[in-house]
Amino acid sequence: MTILRNVLALAFAAGLGSTTLALAGGMTPEKQADARTKVETAVALANIAKADKDGEAMLVAARMLAEAGPVAEQGAKMKDGKPTLMDAGKMAKMAKEMGADAKKADAIASAATSNGETARSDGYWYYSCDSYNNCQWIYAGY
Repeated sequence: MTILRNVLALAFAAGLGSTTLALAGGMTPEKQADARTKVETAVALANIAKADKDGEAMLVAARMLAEAGPVAEQGAKMKDGKPTLMDAGKMAKMAKEMGADAKKADAIASAATSNGETARSDGYWYYSCDSYNNCQWIYAGY
C-alpha cells in the first residue's frame, strides 16, 4: 500500500510540474482579480464623473483604467474584429476640462497611449452577461 501511495504521489507531482495554467494575459489569479476590480471600479467611477462633471473622479478613473489594461467600451461596435477601447488619455483631458489638476491630468494623458491601450496588447477587458443576467468583466485574449 505504501508503494502505491508513493507512485500516486509522484504521478500527481509530475502532473502538476508539467502543467502550466492558461491565465488571461499571462496574469496570475491575484493580478487578474486586482485588474478586474480596477476595471469595475474605474468604469463605474467614470460614469459617475461624467454625470456629476467631477474632474477629480474622472482623473482617478483614467489612472485606474490605464493601470488595468485595455477596456472595451460598453455598447460600442467592433471594428475590423477588434473592440472600440476606452481611451485613458482622452479621459484625462476630459478631467482637465472639468477642473481637475492640470499637471496630474497631463501626466496620466502622456502615460496612456493614443488609442487607450497600455503595455499589455495581448487582449482586452469586456463586459459580459449570461442568460441569467449574471454580468462580469472578462479578459479576452486576441
